[in-house]
Amino acid sequence: MSESVENQNAFKHAFNHALLQDIASLIARHYPAFNAEAFLNKAQDLDKLEMKARVQAIRDALAAELPQDYPTALGVVVAVLKEHKLRGFAVWPFAEFIQVYGLNHPEISLEALKVVTVCFTAEWAVRPFIKQNPEETMHFLLKCAQDESVDIRRWASEGTRPRVPWGEKLHLFIEDPAGTTAILDALKFDPELYVRKSVANHLNDITKDHPDYVIRLLQRWQQQAKLSGGDDVKKVAWITRHSLRTLIKNGHPDALALIGVQHGADVALDAFSIKQKTITLGENLEFKIGLRSTSGAPQSLVVDYVLHFMKANGSPAPKVFKLRVFELPANGTVTIEKKHAVKKITTRQYYPGVQRIEIQVNGKVLGGEEWELDL
Repeated sequence: MSESVENQNAFKHAFNHALLQDIASLIARHYPAFNAEAFLNKAQDLDKLEMKARVQAIRDALAAELPQDYPTALGVVVAVLKEHKLRGFAVWPFAEFIQVYGLNHPEISLEALKVVTVCFTAEWAVRPFIKQNPEETMHFLLKCAQDESVDIRRWASEGTRPRVPWGEKLHLFIEDPAGTTAILDALKFDPELYVRKSVANHLNDITKDHPDYVIRLLQRWQQQAKLSGGDDVKKVAWITRHSLRTLIKNGHPDALALIGVQHGADVALDAFSIKQKTITLGENLEFKIGLRSTSGAPQSLVVDYVLHFMKANGSPAPKVFKLRVFELPANGTVTIEKKHAVKKITTRQYYPGVQRIEIQVNGKVLGGEEWELDL
């Protein structure tokens, strides 16, 4: 099967001639002098481009045919977006237009990005403004953290994430995460899970460089939540578990302690079996484990499994997967079965040969078995 057939549902195909026609029609309602024919000609070869290149081609075609005075052009863009006829990824070229051509007009550009983020997202587009005018932009985003719009509040957190997916890294905050603390503080008890999830993802970004900073911040939030009472305790508990997911998988003692789990456990791995020691790509790796408590008291357990996939050079590349979180009674036992699909995905290249699986409980590996992958 050809690649073009295989990828017919790829995101890039949303940026096509039909979308260009829709954009041209909407712009003409607010800017009658818009040269739709020239716009369509400038972006006519989209089918030859990948997704980001398509977005950039539309962006530059917009810049060529909109008024050359940026504030006037931006007024047309905002008027189009406020009609809410364009939603989702169709808005991306407008966000790109603002972030590339509007850097020298930060005040009106940032206000326009508020409109963008309600229709799509401006988490990528705001980053050049943070890099060029950090103090002014962060002051603006802190006010956005108190906006009545859930999308704008979320944008305050998502747009300042140090390592947001698909966006350029904010090295300013990778080096010193304190720059986003005021925004996260303002959002930690937000009534919307949509916002709190962004806060947790933001903190998870920071754990990759400053784990102790995140631990201290969450400890403070837990204390504040206890004082305020109500749902705040549950809100912070959810943020804590979600934001520490990478540290928990890595067995970080302080991260485990924050979710009420002791590093290591009085547990024995009594049984560990793999149904098929050799599997073909596309099949399931099926395994069963038996755990036995050696403690006279109940224990909170975080059980993970670690797959050591072979790399091209023959060395292992470990990846931790969640298995179960539960409380094991005193002297209790439990049997856990799992099917892990070993299938082709875009983020992993598989190599044939011997692989390894290990069982990890509360951050400590209790045992492992080898299995073989046949491509």
